[in-house]
Amino acid sequence: MLNDHLVTELAALNLNLARLKCLALLLSSMLRHRTVNLTILATENLSGAKNESCYRRFQNFFLKTTLCCISVGGFILSKIPKPQKGWTLSMDRTNWKYGKRHINILTVGVTVNNIAIPIVWKVLPQKTKRGNSHTRHRKALLSKVLRLMQAKDIYLLAMDREFGGREWLKWLDKKGVGYVVRVKSNTIIGKKLAHKYSSTRNRKGCYLRQSVWGMDVFFSCKVIHCKGRRDDRLYVISNRFSGKEALELYQLRWGIELLFSHLKKRGFQLEATHMTEAKKLEKLFALVSLAFLFSFAWGCELRSSRKQTKAMKRKSIFRLGLEDIIRLLNNPHLPSEERKAFTDWLKSPYWAKIFVV
Repeated sequence: MLNDHLVTELAALNLNLARLKCLALLLSSMLRHRTVNLTILATENLSGAKNESCYRRFQNFFLKTTLCCISVGGFILSKIPKPQKGWTLSMDRTNWKYGKRHINILTVGVTVNNIAIPIVWKVLPQKTKRGNSHTRHRKALLSKVLRLMQAKDIYLLAMDREFGGREWLKWLDKKGVGYVVRVKSNTIIGKKLAHKYSSTRNRKGCYLRQSVWGMDVFFSCKVIHCKGRRDDRLYVISNRFSGKEALELYQLRWGIELLFSHLKKRGFQLEATHMTEAKKLEKLFALVSLAFLFSFAWGCELRSSRKQTKAMKRKSIFRLGLEDIIRLLNNPHLPSEERKAFTDWLKSPYWAKIFVV
């Protein structure tokens, strides 16, 4: 029954009916089994077909289906209400190793409830140095974002140290995108190194407007005290935000790290895939992004509409939603009211009441 509702909901992706049904079957199986391993997903034989037939069907989906990632990102974005100040975005790269092959996926997500939900992504080529993205990869990815929203609607793009560099940041500034990016301690700020601006005695921070890579930007730094951290100082630059505001906004970048952990070991075991081809991996990432969207959003709905028990409070919003969806899928004898509440919610145009952006 859930598959039929998913087919209706995902019709905006402009796939033919057969492909939509296969996509819905993949999603429901991914949610039920919490894995991307096609051998396990193929056991979801609703039509009574053999596992081998279902497995070949899934293989053909990744081999032959043209799934537009921009359409998937647009669908995800359509479910999230636009905040008054504009969208808060995070950019980062997730990676793992399959055999001798390194897989790196560059991702941009929109931050809601302190976690990022992916809207665009790109599998990086093998020849990149240590998997790091090049400026051309970042430009290509953000150009896709600008097809989904205007630059004036972006409040912030938060990035880690990998995403520094004069050419890239000048390009963002030219496009009108406000950013906060962490820089390395040996970055030249004005006329001296970044680490010269802070010391263990200076706990309140240091806020200046300086020249970095030939650009006039805001520079902020502070001492951070956290066990297990490699660095005890934080240095950020921004073209729009200064002082404590820049340092606080940079913390929103952690939402994309939480996303990757949920897509991997805490959620859908993304690293369990044997796919290595870029086009197939991008389709797979689209599927886990949709599965994460439904799980996290349903968890938000449960957290806001039901009385919270101690057990519910101990779980993350994502885990709460995913486990309840699994319960609905695995128990066909549940009251029809519970199933109807979920399907009615699924069909709602957007989830304004549950997302805090």
